[in-house]
Amino acid sequence: MRKIIGNKTLVIGCSGTVGLDFIEINKDNNTLYFSRRKPKILKKKNWRYLDFNKKINNLPKKVDKIFFFASPYYKVKNLKKKIFLRELNWLKKITKRVNTQVFIYLSSSSVYLNNHPVGSSKLICEDYLSKSKKFSYLQIWRPYNLIGYKNLNLSDHFHNILIKKFCIEKKKIHRFKGSANDERGYSSTKKFCKLIKKKSNLKKNFIFDYGNSKTIKVFQIAKIFKKIFEMNFKKRKIKFIFNSNLENINTIKSNRVTKSFDTKENSYNIIKKYYLTRIGHHER
Repeated sequence: MRKIIGNKTLVIGCSGTVGLDFIEINKDNNTLYFSRRKPKILKKKNWRYLDFNKKINNLPKKVDKIFFFASPYYKVKNLKKKIFLRELNWLKKITKRVNTQVFIYLSSSSVYLNNHPVGSSKLICEDYLSKSKKFSYLQIWRPYNLIGYKNLNLSDHFHNILIKKFCIEKKKIHRFKGSANDERGYSSTKKFCKLIKKKSNLKKNFIFDYGNSKTIKVFQIAKIFKKIFEMNFKKRKIKFIFNSNLENINTIKSNRVTKSFDTKENSYNIIKKYYLTRIGHHER
């Protein structure tokens, strides 16, 4: 086991979408990153292996900041409260071993959905952290629909289902359960990481929503995907159908008690760039 000396910031869960962009924007050499697999962009000296299912003995006793990005992966098969509540045990393992001045926790906008397995689990985790005595300040972020370009793993969010069905499974037609008029407001993960790093310097407790009120309808997302897909694979034509008329608008709200950051980014450009950088990687 390599000895940990002089690291002031810990990043727990650095191999996911948020973690990978955080690595890129963070220029602090006193940061130590933890995950089960080492991101290629990290130097070995700045990374440590961490598996929450095993004994943890490579953490420092005291640091200035902890960024906690670890969470069970968003897959349909994982959408059970007992699976996402594993995160509570992970938090307990970290907070019992490390004292810090500021704890930055990545929660989820799904806390606003009734009986959602992710949201209800995140609320329990937030409550646990709010009662902890192991840090001076707790900063909780509840982001909506973040898009990053470095993580090649595919979650089961709508924008990735298109890639799974048409690129990987090679379907010619697919029926979606939702409505063509469902709306999403996408935000850049990189911009999000810059903000949470900046705000972590504040000696304050807070909860912030983070999202984009400038939405895009899912049929527009599908059309962007179709255009780029058929441009790349000229002999393959695809078709999609939406089965529901019940609209679901998943975007940040400005009328809540919780403070919010509205990025007002261009959702069309964000999702277009995502597909331009992704489709080639996942074609089989």
